[in-house]
Amino acid sequence: MLLFQSNHHAAPRHQNNLEPTTARNESDNYTIVDQEEIRKKLNLLLSKHVLLSIKVPGKFATSTLLTTLTCIEDDRIFLGGFQNERFNKDLLMQTTLVAYADFEGIAVSFVLNELSGHNIDAAFNLKALIPQSMEWVQRRNARRVKVPINIPVQIQYKNQDECFDVADISVAGLSYINQAEDHYPAPIGGLHTDCNIVLPDKSVFLACFEIVSNTTISYKHTRQINRVGCEIKRPSYRLDTALQHLINQIDFYYQ
Repeated sequence: MLLFQSNHHAAPRHQNNLEPTTARNESDNYTIVDQEEIRKKLNLLLSKHVLLSIKVPGKFATSTLLTTLTCIEDDRIFLGGFQNERFNKDLLMQTTLVAYADFEGIAVSFVLNELSGHNIDAAFNLKALIPQSMEWVQRRNARRVKVPINIPVQIQYKNQDECFDVADISVAGLSYINQAEDHYPAPIGGLHTDCNIVLPDKSVFLACFEIVSNTTISYKHTRQINRVGCEIKRPSYRLDTALQHLINQIDFYYQ
């Protein structure tokens, strides 16, 4: 599957130095570097026939290849190429290319390296090395803000004394920091009912959380901590109103 789009004012260029970039606002930004996880994501894109967009600079114009993954073998991936031989020559003149996709509200991008041509069933395919990293960004429908230190928000699981500091929050979800060195990773998909959200004025609201992400990050270059992302399931009217008021307050005073 492909499409050619021409930008006639594009400057001549035979090397594409773009890196995957995605808007930070309204999104959780995750860069995946684990090769096993990248391979899983690529196989998902392959099985779902997800459309990929690749901009290819040419001598007089920039063409856009809309394609899909056709095969994954060992440390290589294969993508369908242009039907036009000249465009495929432009494709192979690049040292790197960047593939973009929008998959079920997730913005995906990754760099293609070590490009070469390969025929599969008499059709030209672009062959590339499995990417070393991948951007997998969950877009949000709700405004999310970072929580300033001087107006702390905390969450507390049911029947637990420990509270966790919230790093960012929206009416639909939040992420918190777990700094305990002996903690067990929060399982993705875990559902936690009757949790407490403690707002800066010490008001407490019951909430139900589903764990949607668990990312290990470096802390002051000395140890690692976990950033846990949660979706707030079926928030009450009182909780929704209180969170919206908090977000507006942070927007007004700190953004």
